[in-house]
Amino acid sequence: MKAWLITWEWCGDHAKVEDNIAAILNSRLSGGHVRDIVELLYVNRQYSPSERLRYANGKKFNPYHAEFGTLEGVPFEGEIICGHNPYLHARRVDDCHVIGEDGDEKLTWKEIPKPKVAVFNQ
Repeated sequence: MKAWLITWEWCGDHAKVEDNIAAILNSRLSGGHVRDIVELLYVNRQYSPSERLRYANGKKFNPYHAEFGTLEGVPFEGEIICGHNPYLHARRVDDCHVIGEDGDEKLTWKEIPKPKVAVFNQ
């Protein structure tokens, strides 16, 4: 099935996340809605309680806003990044399903390539 997959990504073992699957969402959600969810997931996992409270109260505290990826400098709503290290990476995937049984389940999926940007001769 198609889905929005949100995973934790990192550089170096010091930032490794034990369970890298942060969330699986309905593929029909808009990029804007998923961006809000990704940012909230990051805030609630990485920030201290006082930072979360400032975020909740709209004090403009948020050094790591969730942002769309880009294609040739144009925002691409099919990919969202949020954070530093570790960071969240959201994207639509295909053929997302679970293999194995309770206690030994593994999520598998196929990455959907970013669209190619058309180049026009001038």
